[in-house]
Amino acid sequence: MRAFDYFLRDWRYRIAAPYIQKGSSVLDIGGYDGSFLQLVGDRIARGVCIDPLAEERSSGRISFVRMRLTDALPFPDSSFDVVTMLAVFEHLGAQRDAIVAEAARILRQGGLAVLTIPTPAVDSILRVLEAVRIVDADTLDEHQHAGMAETIELFAHCGLDLKRRARFQLGLNNFFIFEKRGTGRDPATGRDVVSISEAASLPTARLSRRTCSLHGNRTSPGNGDRP
Repeated sequence: MRAFDYFLRDWRYRIAAPYIQKGSSVLDIGGYDGSFLQLVGDRIARGVCIDPLAEERSSGRISFVRMRLTDALPFPDSSFDVVTMLAVFEHLGAQRDAIVAEAARILRQGGLAVLTIPTPAVDSILRVLEAVRIVDADTLDEHQHAGMAETIELFAHCGLDLKRRARFQLGLNNFFIFEKRGTGRDPATGRDVVSISEAASLPTARLSRRTCSLHGNRTSPGNGDRP
């Protein structure tokens, strides 16, 4: 990573950090080196970083789990107060449904999902910055951007309601806060929310991008080094 990569990463961290309350249990999905959890380490009760490239270890309140993001998360239901995905969602591709479903499952009711997702315009800008060696953009080819309305609907259908959306980094990055509610009807669509257990029991053919699917076939690298 180059100096400007760290600048952009730390900007994301500053946006997300205020939503980590004292005593929280936090899961950082795709957190790579755990740098975000280290930033908020003095206020959390427990932090877990999962990433395909993580080195399995524990350091104080923070533990690292090396795992593919195609697998079910190895945590009980309702076991975290906050789930973070900072510069990760755009790398998940077809696996987005499964990750959102798992995030909803392991969040406690009232828990938060905190995300940053760049706009598609970022890709061409990063290509130019990479060409002049201002950033490292070696994972840029993995970007598969989803529409904002589609993303919000996916989270809502899994029981995670949008609480805040804002733009930062000159409007090129999106910041989202979703909050977990109980099962029931999606207030936006009037449709029944599919619980995690219900989704798991459905045949694969019936699982769609609008259902809390637990199926997928794509891995994702960590996010700690994302521009």
